[in-house]
Amino acid sequence: MKAIRKIALVTCGSNFERHGNTIRAMRRKLAELGGYALYVITSYGVYEDGMDFTQGEPAIYRLLEVIDIDGCILEANLGSKELTERIAAILKKRGIPLLAINLKIRDVPSLGLEMKTAGMELLKHLILTHGCSSINLALSFGNRVISDNMLEAYRKVLSEHGIPFDERRVLMTSVSFQSGRELYARFDERGVMKDAQAVVCIHDVCAFGLCLEAQDRGLRVPEDLKLCSVNCSGNSIAWAPGITGIDRMDGKAAALACELMDQMLSGKEISRENTYSGEVRYLSSCGCAFSPSSYEGRADIFRRLVINKVDAAKQIGGMMQFNNALEDVESLSQLAANIRRMMAGIGCQSYFCCLNENDLAYIESDREDTKEKGKAPYYDTMTVLTGESARTGEISGASFQLKNLFPAPPQAGDILVVLPIHYISRSFGYMVFLNEMLPVDNYHYRICQDSIGSSIDNLHRHMVQKSAIAELDLLHMQDQLTGLQNRFAFKRFRDRYILSPGGYTTVLMDIDGLKTINDHFGHLAGNNAISIAAKVIRESVGAEDLVIRYGGDEFLILSHDAKAAYWEGRRKEIDRKLEDIAARQQLPYSFGVSLGYAISSADAPLSIEQSLELADQAMYENKKQRKALKNTIA
Repeated sequence: MKAIRKIALVTCGSNFERHGNTIRAMRRKLAELGGYALYVITSYGVYEDGMDFTQGEPAIYRLLEVIDIDGCILEANLGSKELTERIAAILKKRGIPLLAINLKIRDVPSLGLEMKTAGMELLKHLILTHGCSSINLALSFGNRVISDNMLEAYRKVLSEHGIPFDERRVLMTSVSFQSGRELYARFDERGVMKDAQAVVCIHDVCAFGLCLEAQDRGLRVPEDLKLCSVNCSGNSIAWAPGITGIDRMDGKAAALACELMDQMLSGKEISRENTYSGEVRYLSSCGCAFSPSSYEGRADIFRRLVINKVDAAKQIGGMMQFNNALEDVESLSQLAANIRRMMAGIGCQSYFCCLNENDLAYIESDREDTKEKGKAPYYDTMTVLTGESARTGEISGASFQLKNLFPAPPQAGDILVVLPIHYISRSFGYMVFLNEMLPVDNYHYRICQDSIGSSIDNLHRHMVQKSAIAELDLLHMQDQLTGLQNRFAFKRFRDRYILSPGGYTTVLMDIDGLKTINDHFGHLAGNNAISIAAKVIRESVGAEDLVIRYGGDEFLILSHDAKAAYWEGRRKEIDRKLEDIAARQQLPYSFGVSLGYAISSADAPLSIEQSLELADQAMYENKKQRKALKNTIA
């Protein structure tokens, strides 16, 4: 049987529409090639050089140091050159074949979007068809490669048509709807908005924001201002007016990347630089008729987007319904049960919550984190806290090697989406979703991911807090001289004994001759005698007996042992041990204890007040007898 080849796609899921398109296209192509499984190693965030938006999430890419894969594709949405170089270095060291999509990585074959042709076509269309000579360009921090290509095309087209380049018309922006709205004011501050006839943005979401801002300021699109983007998506087409832009052909790129990787794994040489072309979609934001080309009709796209949004809202609601329960857990088993309920609530039937086996004891303890700074956050052995799939059935507590990524062998056509479980900078493990393609392409699994990480951290802090409370409780109930428990402990724990159906015994003891020791040898000697007596009493009675320092030299015991013979034996043993200690330590004094007890039985039950009174009477009777015996001997 032919071995399954495992291909990793390392990407960022922040642009979830393109993220989903890429995954679906790769899955289709790998199924067509046959014998492949796709591992999607993903996270969320923007990784831009010099901008720290990572918050520990890149830790998941350290999985690439260990997991068993045959090839890896690095995709442009990672954004940061520094991060991609670091990931590439890990895989190069392991000898894993690498391919980069729309990324420039040293000594790594690439598949790049040939943007200049489509970019120049779009700009020429604005100039020649619509007579635009004042065109503003909004580049993006998010993708420097495409921004640089677009800037080069912009300079060249302007030069070819005799339009002077004005650097005020080019600015850099982040990717968000709000930053799109702010573009108008930023260009206006530079004095190049009032006469602008067209604006080209790298991202369509910025074009959406700019469109609304322009309309709020009384401009008409496209009559007064033409709007375009270098990212024509389903959202661009559904937007009113539809945003003209360059379709980056993510599905085409993904399929080509799979073909190139297949050739590499088959031992064939491929070109160091490979390209594919984008395609301009002329829509109404630049005054053009809708051109569906390979797209379905606009109404169908709009309907699909609306359905996705509704389904996504249901998914988010299903997750948030269990969010509070996830946050408020007191054990890993309770957390596992809540994860199962959450997954069932969003219709997910194939998932695995995988935690570091070495972390399990830490999570449910009051220990400090022992991980060294900079150490890889994953251990060789992982444990499935909870999970299920049609292939494996329900799983709980099963261990597996980290290199396998999940507790079952992959099959041809599988897709595994892997999300980190972390809190701040600590990684606890990851979630694996097997062949699950829920609404909006897993983007809203981030809610699940963040909640579980926060819940695990909350659980650990809860255990630390419990321990701290227990320690304070112990100090509150502990006698500082003897280490025995005190009257507070007696009030707290006495019902365990007095409500016992088998009866209980109340014992009172008093040190004989303590006043003489204090008068002749000082109170430090008296304290020493009390401490010795406490140690001997504790060692002479049962582990389950409650031993209390009841007063200065008085001790109280509550016990489930309700036999007179037992307590007569304890009386003799305690005296013998005290005599031995005094002799061994060559103490200048000797001492013993008087002991009295009262037994409450099912036939003759006693209240705690009655038993204390009877035990006190018996103790003083014993003290009189011991004193009389001592005088007789003297």
